[in-house]
Amino acid sequence: MKQLAPLSRRIFALGFVTVTLSPLSSAWAQRSRSDLQDLVDDIVRDVIDRTVEAARRAVLRNTGIDPLEWGYHSGRQYSRAPSNASSETRRELRKLNQEHDRKIAKLEQELQRTLRKARAEFRREAAKEDKRGKIRKKRKKLQEKVNKAYDRFEEKIAKENSRFDEKRDNILRKR
Repeated sequence: MKQLAPLSRRIFALGFVTVTLSPLSSAWAQRSRSDLQDLVDDIVRDVIDRTVEAARRAVLRNTGIDPLEWGYHSGRQYSRAPSNASSETRRELRKLNQEHDRKIAKLEQELQRTLRKARAEFRREAAKEDKRGKIRKKRKKLQEKVNKAYDRFEEKIAKENSRFDEKRDNILRKR
């Protein structure tokens, strides 16, 4: 019959193996977690940051015009304000343009709040995952949420632009 090593030796050997391999598995887990975090960061940059940049470009396109010259609808012909437009008409147009720019800036802020929430939710959900494939699936959900928010942003801008153009036309008509 084979004799087993004394219990204290077996415990010592098991402890030695555990202590020796523990840093290796810990380092592997940290590297794996770091790789996953890099993936999450790449997704956030790709989805959220691109959308923020697109919104910034949209805001630049939809603010800061000269209301005496034209409005915001790109496919429409605008008549210039007459050169002899009253100071009251000019003041009303400037005021209208300032209000419009504030509304567009507010829409951008709303979009950014929505994107921050989506980013935080994505990071929370991705932190729970341990596989790249699952994180990529969560990316699709994030992309859908971001696209929906950006589409709403563009719709609201279009409505504000139409409202601006109507008010501009009314101001110029009553001169």
